Amino acid sequence: MKIIIVEDESIIRNGLVKHIKWESLGISEIRVAANAQEALAICESYIPDIVVSDISMPGENGISLCRKLRQLFPEIEIIFVTGYADKEYLKAAIDLQAVRYVEKPINRKDISEAVQEAVCRYRKTMEHKEAQLHTLFIDSASFPIDIRGKNVFRMGILHLGQQEGLAQIKQNLTEGMDGWLKKYGLAMLSEISDPTTISFLLGGEQEQPLGASVRKEYIQLIEQSLGEEIRWFLAMGSRVEGTEHITDSWQTARQVKKALAYLGWNHVAFPEELQGSHGFEEDMSVVERFAEAVSGKKEEAAIELLDNFAQELERKQVFLNGAVRHVYYALNRVIRQAEIALLLTDKNHEEDTDAEYFEHVATFAEMNQYLQSCLSGLFEDGEAQKGTYVVKRVMDYIWENYGDSSFSIKTLADHVYLTPTYLSNVFKKSAGLTIGQYMVDVRIDRAKLLMKEPQLKFYQVASMVGYEDANYFAKIFKKKTNMTPSEYKESLSVR
Repeated sequence: MKIIIVEDESIIRNGLVKHIKWESLGISEIRVAANAQEALAICESYIPDIVVSDISMPGENGISLCRKLRQLFPEIEIIFVTGYADKEYLKAAIDLQAVRYVEKPINRKDISEAVQEAVCRYRKTMEHKEAQLHTLFIDSASFPIDIRGKNVFRMGILHLGQQEGLAQIKQNLTEGMDGWLKKYGLAMLSEISDPTTISFLLGGEQEQPLGASVRKEYIQLIEQSLGEEIRWFLAMGSRVEGTEHITDSWQTARQVKKALAYLGWNHVAFPEELQGSHGFEEDMSVVERFAEAVSGKKEEAAIELLDNFAQELERKQVFLNGAVRHVYYALNRVIRQAEIALLLTDKNHEEDTDAEYFEHVATFAEMNQYLQSCLSGLFEDGEAQKGTYVVKRVMDYIWENYGDSSFSIKTLADHVYLTPTYLSNVFKKSAGLTIGQYMVDVRIDRAKLLMKEPQLKFYQVASMVGYEDANYFAKIFKKKTNMTPSEYKESLSVR
């Protein structure tokens, strides 16, 4: 089994490599990295079974790194090492289903036991997956289609862009393929293997007829069976002889599934079509050039950079990994920083949403389209957008804080990082009234609602909407409603 150790302190890193009896624990290969970026680069070609990672490191921390590795390699086992017994770290370790949370200074016995447990867990996971594969396809007695007597097999993994209606999709696929299967003397077993995946096995007595013309016919049947509304990607495994090698075809199909990144949705991919190493060396120069184009308001140049980057990834048949996602997220941050500079968004606007999007998006085309749509919004009329955005933020803040008697225009100006004079001008131009007028309107509207509560006294309502002086509030209320607070309350009882 293979392990990677991610630790920024060289003494600890080297000590773990030298002083742990890795072979006796079942570890045959070891790689080390000093930080998250280096670890992700190594993992492009080195696929670890176990990761031992420090949590607190310069740059990206171990929690974030292991989330990315878990996404890239779902079966990976995680062991965290840290010098800080932080509850948030512990919670993250639990969420990531880590094997252990080993505190520094590291005890060789503790780390050895953790690795031993990780090895056992990994082996059990693999045994379960292979048993699941047998249950689905090899132990065919429970299925109406018998693959006994078939000699040549090929696995397929149908990945769907949704979790709804998989049973119906499976039925449509089975019925749609029936005539084609009979025509070429094939049997097909299919089963839902996870919330977005239907796995199936093709079995034939001799060579499966999947030449160019038959493949075209096959793909058309898939498209017809699934319809136009569903996003899908079909990864075909290698051709194998004998049921004992079906697992090999399944592993190949899982690898081919990664081609979704550059081929895009609604494609069928075969292993012989994959070329190159599919690796990616992180190069942030594209981010720097993109930032120059955005800051210079060169929309066409920025779009061209995005298109060229996506096309290069597709040309090299790069698999979508953490390093690629990191570059795309950095490109997105350039746009967000430009929006902050123009006051089109605040510092935390959609940051969590963006991070989640780039963690789960499946294709380069989707990421490219997403960034281009963000660019379009950025290069629209900046002043108009700024006014609309600032006004919305100010209005929201007033509604959240109308009960604060110390509330002022300066408070609002500090909230949106503007001077009081500039904010007042922007608000009046966009909203058609002053901030003070809007604040009074909000307080009076809220007071009207509170007066419907019979147990509340007039002076209590005044205090709740931000007026310490009840008499002053009464004057403002009458000016806005043509009634005193008492008269307004009486009118409610008449209704």
